[in-house]
Amino acid sequence: MIFSEKLQHIVRENETLAPYCWLRIGGPARYYAEPTSTDELQGLVAEASAAGISIRVLGGDSNLLVREPGVDALVINLSAPDFAQISTRGRIVKVGAGAKLGHLISRTIGMGLAGLEHLVGIPGSVGGAVVWNAGVLNADLGNHVVAALVVQRDGQLRRLEKSGLQFAFRRSNLDDAIICEVELELETGDEQELTRRMQANWIIKRANQPAGDLRAALALVEPGVASIGELLEAAGVKGTSEGEVSLSAPFPGYIVVSGTATSDQVLALLARVRRTVEIKTGIALQSQLRIW
Repeated sequence: MIFSEKLQHIVRENETLAPYCWLRIGGPARYYAEPTSTDELQGLVAEASAAGISIRVLGGDSNLLVREPGVDALVINLSAPDFAQISTRGRIVKVGAGAKLGHLISRTIGMGLAGLEHLVGIPGSVGGAVVWNAGVLNADLGNHVVAALVVQRDGQLRRLEKSGLQFAFRRSNLDDAIICEVELELETGDEQELTRRMQANWIIKRANQPAGDLRAALALVEPGVASIGELLEAAGVKGTSEGEVSLSAPFPGYIVVSGTATSDQVLALLARVRRTVEIKTGIALQSQLRIW
């Protein structure tokens, strides 16, 4: 193993990633680690980089598809309690990258802090939500980020202030760094009113996505020029399937997988749907999935 003795106890070789992924699809990682502290995280990143091993981070996000051959990389999972801490100072919230976004929303609302209630129902960790700038129409998480503590690829810890952060639709300039912690600036609000708002957003969200007990993911981006449901209907591919993967008929853009569904089935279905929609309508749909 390429890692030093002080880190070998937290590194596993050829760890199957499917159990850690929302869709339960995926092969092994060459190396897999769950660091318990920032120091261990820095050491892992520094040693992997020195050995020429690429590094990827599991964020618990539902738009990740891992191919069956696996990932020739060090895959890091920030699941330890040290990376899930949440603390507040007035309107400033410090939160670890491994904290669940849902937990952060509940915690801040309970403290009478507003700004995140519209993100309820979005799965995954805070770190992944920041990197991919999770949001809904006209509102996203990046609007509230004022600083980020990151580990750079050489293992050095660096604090990035708001002036050095860039957020756009479903992306940021943080995809090449490993977030340890972020600072958010929220607004003060009434806890009861915020709770009502969160519940209303949750009802709307649940009504527009498959049930949480399904292995489902939003795989196609709403194009803006027309509703994705109308486009799938016009192309005759609404509800179509490939093996054990199908497009959700009641929730356009979502895929639902079952049984022993494979990444090849997912990719074949999406390629066929996108090709058919473009031929029939002239509109090229974009995929929402990140593929390893």
